[in-house]
Amino acid sequence: MATPTPSTNTPSKHVHAFCSPAPRSVPPTGNLNMMSYDSPAVLNMLNDASSGMGGVGMGGVGMGITMSSLGMSNLGLSASTLGRADEAERNRRLRMILEMIEKKPGRVSEEGLLALCTRMGILYEKHLDEAGMWSLVIGDTAICDVKFKTDDIERVDLQTALDESMPELYFGATGSEMLVRSLKPLPGQSKINATLERFAESLEKLLTLDKLGSPQNGGVSCWDAIAGVYTSLKKLFEHEKKTDLANRAPDERYRTYKAEREVMCKKSGRPRLNGGSCLGLSLEYWMDRRHLIPTNAPSPSDKGKEKMDMDSHESPAYPEDSVPESNGIYSLTIECESSPSTLYTPIRISNEWISDRIEKPADANDANASIDNILLNTPSIDWLDPKPTYLEASAQPDDAMNLDSATGRLPNIRFVAKFNPPLVVPFAVYMQLYQIVGIEPRSEDFRTTTFVGLALRPGEVDPGMTGTTGESTHEIRSSRSVLVLDSEGKAGKRKHDMSLYVPKMEYSRTLESLPFSHPKQLVEILPMLRQYAHTTSLLRECFYEKAEKPVSSVDPTGHAMPPKPPSSADGELPPLQVDVNLSYTPPAPRLILHIPHPSSNFSTKTDSIGPPLTSVSALIATLLSPTDTLFLNPLSVTLDIHANAELVVAEQNLIAVPPLQSSSIATATAGDVDMDAAEEIEAKIKRLGRALDVCGDMGIWGEWLRREVGRYDQEA
Repeated sequence: MATPTPSTNTPSKHVHAFCSPAPRSVPPTGNLNMMSYDSPAVLNMLNDASSGMGGVGMGGVGMGITMSSLGMSNLGLSASTLGRADEAERNRRLRMILEMIEKKPGRVSEEGLLALCTRMGILYEKHLDEAGMWSLVIGDTAICDVKFKTDDIERVDLQTALDESMPELYFGATGSEMLVRSLKPLPGQSKINATLERFAESLEKLLTLDKLGSPQNGGVSCWDAIAGVYTSLKKLFEHEKKTDLANRAPDERYRTYKAEREVMCKKSGRPRLNGGSCLGLSLEYWMDRRHLIPTNAPSPSDKGKEKMDMDSHESPAYPEDSVPESNGIYSLTIECESSPSTLYTPIRISNEWISDRIEKPADANDANASIDNILLNTPSIDWLDPKPTYLEASAQPDDAMNLDSATGRLPNIRFVAKFNPPLVVPFAVYMQLYQIVGIEPRSEDFRTTTFVGLALRPGEVDPGMTGTTGESTHEIRSSRSVLVLDSEGKAGKRKHDMSLYVPKMEYSRTLESLPFSHPKQLVEILPMLRQYAHTTSLLRECFYEKAEKPVSSVDPTGHAMPPKPPSSADGELPPLQVDVNLSYTPPAPRLILHIPHPSSNFSTKTDSIGPPLTSVSALIATLLSPTDTLFLNPLSVTLDIHANAELVVAEQNLIAVPPLQSSSIATATAGDVDMDAAEEIEAKIKRLGRALDVCGDMGIWGEWLRREVGRYDQEA
């Protein structure tokens, strides 16, 4: 560790001159006005320029200062007074620590569960006829039975009001499965470290919905409102999945899973009740590496899968639930929150958010029709606008003067979509999303934060806060090992020294929640959300500081690779310097990858492959080398991430594009261009972008590009 440089701004360098030579356990003797400068309160006073105690902020305590000149008698301070102040400060900090500990849910055990219920105000009772069984009474709309066996979770049974009003959804059964998962240890976590945190979040959500739907608030069921949104979104999802299946071969493997993921990532999203780790309704809109399906995933027939979804009380099988680290999912959790009905459109209880025909033909006279549907003559979604839901008359005479629960009033509740995980978007996109849902953003949202600070380096000072935004190119570095496949298919590891350059810092915001009044607003913003979800995934995979993890096991071809590939005879392959440029400015994020050419001897900034250039003579000898492969330009690919996360290769230097024979494009004729060759080149260029879409890792993608260049050279 480097030795600290002496600084005149360090106040503690002169403190020893005032400290008593006696041990700290021995109380000071003599004058009672003398204070021990080991006290934090005194040091704080010395550091405070406004206290008049001199000189600390400008190079330590001033020379020649005596206790009398400090004016202790004028301040009216004594050792006992300072002692009481110091004791009060300790008590205050202790209370803060205890409050912080109390907010943390305990570990998974009977004692921890009961303590959690007490803190949250949930009534509980023990079953007399069954040992280890506890019933948690969550308001008036939900009961949760938890069965313990020596502090291990044996069974969880959830029953809600939705199971009575809409039993065909099997909300309690699927919710019970989700709650059991939330009480089990996470992958790689020991049982003793399993906490009640995820279970507590679900209980908090149940309590919130019960409170919003209580008779005091008008008695409007939030459960029924959310279930109505789910019914309409599910109807739309099944229609789009059926359309996609019709375009696939009947014998295609995993065709059902592929169709569902296509609708989830390119269409209206995939609605799920109690899916993954989310209790309630979630609309999944993006999945990392959606083309990768585990080889051991079940392959049900279409009819069997559909029957399991519609008729079974168990959750449908999704392969991505078993490997969340490989298939990261972005979703919107649809909930309810308190909001004045006079300021925002309240919730409506209806299953008719969309018509039975789902789609309607393009109509230029339709004011709600999209301009893209009119120009392309494609059908659009036939959304409906349900009637408002009014409050019923209160049965309690004490509520006669409560205007918020009077007959004919609208409920003071609105829908809200919570981002899971939170999503970082440019400030212009942030404002556009709020305009789509028809509300104004909060005033505290106007901060000088950036994508780098929010998404890649959340623990550091945001570059936007330093006041140097736009004055210089910001750089982030990281090192990681990636999987490498040579031309013969042999696996190895290589270290990538990666640098991310951001020439222009775009101010950004983190989306955590977004109110909405109609599910069509959510479907409308999904293409935009996918742009930045995919961008975030690609960059966080390479530049986010996280714990060391195994080498990625995904190849651009979509085949699973061994997690620990064998290295070469001499150890790991020589490292590479990989540079990435980021432009986060709307309308589309742009990534530019630079990676050394496979035939170049300059593969890193330190020349790790070729001989080290330790002298000027060695450098001159290298420059005069007759080999023409030393200074090949690095491979460069420019990608634009468009709506629905479509990767478009804007520029590249891997594939040679022959120029038109005519000197002007305007005068070129069909005979000037070989259309078959042009289509072949275009297909190769599109294949470059698809490879990144499949593997989802810029490091692996760069190695694949190097291998493809070698293949192109051999074909030439």
